[in-house]
Amino acid sequence: MPDMYQMLIPLFRCGISKGKDKLHEDLYALLFIDVVRLVTYLPFYRIHEIELYFKKNVEILEPKSAIVYIDNIYNNIQKKLLEKFRESFGDVEFKVGNWRNRNNTWLNILRDGWEYNQETVVVDSDNVIDSIFLDIHRELRTASIYTVLDIDAWERSPQQFLRRSRFFTKIAGKDVYLYRVFEPRQTFRGGSLFFIGPKQVVVFTKVPEVEILNKLERALDRVHIWLRNFISDETLLGIVAYLMGIKEVPWVVASRHFHHGSAPGKANEALVASAHRQFAKGVNKEFGSYEFYLYYLKYTASLVWNLRNLF
Repeated sequence: MPDMYQMLIPLFRCGISKGKDKLHEDLYALLFIDVVRLVTYLPFYRIHEIELYFKKNVEILEPKSAIVYIDNIYNNIQKKLLEKFRESFGDVEFKVGNWRNRNNTWLNILRDGWEYNQETVVVDSDNVIDSIFLDIHRELRTASIYTVLDIDAWERSPQQFLRRSRFFTKIAGKDVYLYRVFEPRQTFRGGSLFFIGPKQVVVFTKVPEVEILNKLERALDRVHIWLRNFISDETLLGIVAYLMGIKEVPWVVASRHFHHGSAPGKANEALVASAHRQFAKGVNKEFGSYEFYLYYLKYTASLVWNLRNLF
């Protein structure tokens, strides 16, 4: 433990406790709370996962604050139902909106993290974090971003992540890898140029600047609303990491995935290509770089190819 921490600990032994005032609460969090802000996000029709999984994550991690972002909320009756539902979750906060896709929801999560200048741990709503995560977090929180893969995906098909990763270190008996967020070799082959890697849990110890978030929101706004859900949030987060100057993101296996079973089948590839092409065009307009031009070029070619295959 750093010397500064050693100097502060006696203050708490002399009677300073959590909640006495803002300064003391912040010091308490610095010393004794491993996770500052725990977040999950889900659409209205999956709110039962708060009870099934997020509640367990709160119990395991004991964060300073726990927040659920709930999408597809557009009616006052929905809000009243949620308020009754929320009463059984103690201090868990509900934030609602009608963002209508994961990516716009993510931008709101990150914007709030930036506003409050808080480290943010975002866990997928159908995942339960391993208890060993806290040991991993204490070591990896020096990274601006790191992510977690679930054990099920690791046992089923690890190569889809390993082929773009390299071994980094070992923490608490777990192998830690580094995932390349931008891979130009994917330009004319399957797979994404920008990708965050595993995403069952994403930890931001440093939150991107609000200007980056605003520009990405404008780029998303240029995508037809019916197509936005065809853009994976792994792609958005990969672009966020790249714009933060991060080339490789650490990841580790430390969660369990309980598949919700409500996802539709595989999306039409022409629609996916069209969504990415529109987003790439918007991102290139906002940031203007060779890498984003490659992103646009890839999905322009993909759209032409997949339209051809429709007939």
